[in-house]
Amino acid sequence: MPPRRKKSLYLFLQTAFNMIKKLSRYPFLVFLPFLFYYGYLIVLNKWPTYYGDEVRYVQFAKNLLHGFYSPPAPHIDLWNGPGFPLLLAPFIAFHIPALYITLMNAVYQYLSVVFLYKAIKLVAGYQIALVCALLLAVYPNAASMLPILYTESFTYFLVSCFIYCSVLCYVKGGAKYMVLAGLILGFLTLTKIIFGYVLVISLVVCLAALLFKRYKVYCLRSIKILLIAFAVTVPYLAYTYHITGKVFYWGNSGGMSLYWMSTPFAHEYGDWKVPDLTNNQYPTLFKSAEVVAILHKNHASEIKYILNHDAIKQDELFKERALFHIEDNPLKFIRNYYDNCSRMLFNFPYSYAYQDGAIVTNIVVGSLILWASVAGIILTIINWRGIVFPVKLLLLVTGVYLMLSGALSAYPRQLDVVLPVLLFWLGFLKANTKKLDLKFAGKTKAGDVELVDLAGIAIYTQDIALITEE
Repeated sequence: MPPRRKKSLYLFLQTAFNMIKKLSRYPFLVFLPFLFYYGYLIVLNKWPTYYGDEVRYVQFAKNLLHGFYSPPAPHIDLWNGPGFPLLLAPFIAFHIPALYITLMNAVYQYLSVVFLYKAIKLVAGYQIALVCALLLAVYPNAASMLPILYTESFTYFLVSCFIYCSVLCYVKGGAKYMVLAGLILGFLTLTKIIFGYVLVISLVVCLAALLFKRYKVYCLRSIKILLIAFAVTVPYLAYTYHITGKVFYWGNSGGMSLYWMSTPFAHEYGDWKVPDLTNNQYPTLFKSAEVVAILHKNHASEIKYILNHDAIKQDELFKERALFHIEDNPLKFIRNYYDNCSRMLFNFPYSYAYQDGAIVTNIVVGSLILWASVAGIILTIINWRGIVFPVKLLLLVTGVYLMLSGALSAYPRQLDVVLPVLLFWLGFLKANTKKLDLKFAGKTKAGDVELVDLAGIAIYTQDIALITEE
């Protein structure tokens, strides 16, 4: 390339680099195109009416507007927490159409990208932050959930906000960010009630870590955040105790999920089935009488008996049968757990179901997440003492959450919502890891190698061998 053209290219790249650096100060502007793109996806793909789990969330929101959450006994319904219905309630009160409520998913997803960028920038610089935020922005699983009024987009937002406040709690200190982190984690728990158990287990781990003096200051900060989060959930737990008489009762959906996860039968991989055993779940299905007959043969007698009871008793009986299956066939439970982890990563396998071509994409994306996480775990273990407080707290909460998710009927949705944590963690590691150089050390060109360097190597020509003998 001529020197003049090379200089022009250099000036162009330098100008572009400086522009990106200046724009990095305004992440709300940088990522604004994604807000419109997300909105476009929702308008293009949203069904005109509510369907699937949307109906349940909307019904819970209507219940809240009428002064209660669950119907009274014996029709108690605590299938999910009140976090998302609380968010929907104002929209339902003003009779906002389904499309416009769902468009809020675009806002949640956009804000999750912005706050993830702001969090990573605090610990890794704007270049790594930009790359990680863009990876979240274009994540295909997140985009696929946008047109559906489910909790996922809102959960992305809460997780990114929790990361940001946890980092600020470490960087700037003070009680404000600690309280904010706790409040956000508490509302996340009300949205995804599995985090109720995550809070308790994480709290026990942090209390145990107090025995080590070097961790005392940071563990106390983590304990305060977890306690604030738990305090947010106390009114809900008081409500569930009032209507069920059970202490620390989060919901009645876990029993059925654990039942399917513990299935001891061959060709069943722990994915959830509807109680009428018609096998009409995602993905494309065997809709044959043979498969329905197999499900009925394996489960009909147990499920028929359980469904004759009220919802809370059903949950209890499902858990009893699940524990019986696990004790009776622990190796099958381990295999189901393995299949659950595979489904979170690769959306595969499903019981009695055809698999479609989309799984190839899932395998590619899931493999990238898997091996990046494996590398991250190795680096984290090697450099554990250098890992900062917010990263340790986030890894603890996320690790416990994923382990518990694997023990229930799990899907990519369970993994996807903590992707911001994985990106934040990997971004931090990248910023604090020395550059990996894959080039050979020293001379690499054959023309630069002298004859003396080839001594003892049996690749000489006859002439070279003669010269050496002389």
